[in-house]
Order: sequence, then C-alpha cells, then structure tokens
Amino acid sequence: MDNENIENVDSTNNGTEGGAENETIAVAKPEYDKLQNELGSLKRQLKDLKKPKEESKETVQTKPDESKLIERIEKVSLRQAGIDHPDDIELARQTAKKWNMEIEDVLLDDDFKVKLERQQTGRANTIATSGVKGGAGQSQAKNTPEYWVAKGTPPSATDVPDRKTRAKIVRAMMTATNTSKTFYND
Repeated sequence: MDNENIENVDSTNNGTEGGAENETIAVAKPEYDKLQNELGSLKRQLKDLKKPKEESKETVQTKPDESKLIERIEKVSLRQAGIDHPDDIELARQTAKKWNMEIEDVLLDDDFKVKLERQQTGRANTIATSGVKGGAGQSQAKNTPEYWVAKGTPPSATDVPDRKTRAKIVRAMMTATNTSKTFYND
C-alpha cells in the first residue's frame, strides 16, 4: 500500500546550484502533489512579478505624453485667465504645487488673485519708473517776478541760474518799487 503512494523523484540540479549531482528522493504521492501545486503557484507568482516590470516600461513611455498633455492644459488655462508673463506663470505653478491643487483651481482662488495682482502691479511700477531720468526738480514759481517782488530781495545766480529770467525779475522789482506808495492814501 505504501508502495503505491511512493514515487521516485529525480531532482537534477543541471549545474545551476552547487554541483551536477543527481539525487533520487522517495516522496509520498500526496506530498508530491502538494509540492507540484506549490511549484506551480510559485511559477505564477514569478511570472506576475516579471509582468509589472514590463508594464512599468510601457507606463514610462506614456508618461511623457501625459506630462505634455498636462502642460498644454496648464498653458491653455493660464492663457484663458490672461496670464502670459513668465513670472506670473511661475507663480501659478509654484502656488499650485505649494497648495497641492490643480492650476485651474488655483486660478479661481481669491488669495492667488491677490498675490498675482500684487506681483503685476509691482512689475508695472518698476517698468514705469525705470525710464525716469534727471535729478531734483526745480520749481517754476521761483522763476516768476511776483515771487521775488513779494520776497523783497533780488535773486542770486544760485537761486535763478538763467540770466535772462533773473534780469526780468530785477526789472520787475525796480518798476514795482517806483510805483509803490509810501503811504496808503498817497
């Protein structure tokens, strides 16, 4: 009865592990079936483990296409929102990454709109003031004869650098002193 359930199994290493020795092991039939089932399941697991590696290569190939698509969607969303300056685009991307949100959602957020407006205003102010040249401004009020007549002293060359204007002021002061009355009822 035991002889029926015992099979001779030849386990040959084929030189892969250790050596090229041939062994014969006597194993009961139920154990042999159990080992064969385990061997089959292990082979399937090995096959399954190899399969995801092949699939991951395929997903790596599709990822650049997906990233290009996502980038295009972002560009369209940014253009639609009126954001076309590189600094503004960078702000939108950084904010979306920081807040763990999609760019479309960030563009609708009030806090982001305030940040964007502040950045755009600062940039516009910098551009507007970058072309301004010249030094301190000079008041035109000092160049009028009325100012110097009211002051009562003639202007110096440092006060009014233009000689012609200074001459007009002095003439106006001289005529003002000739017509002035010493008393109010003269």
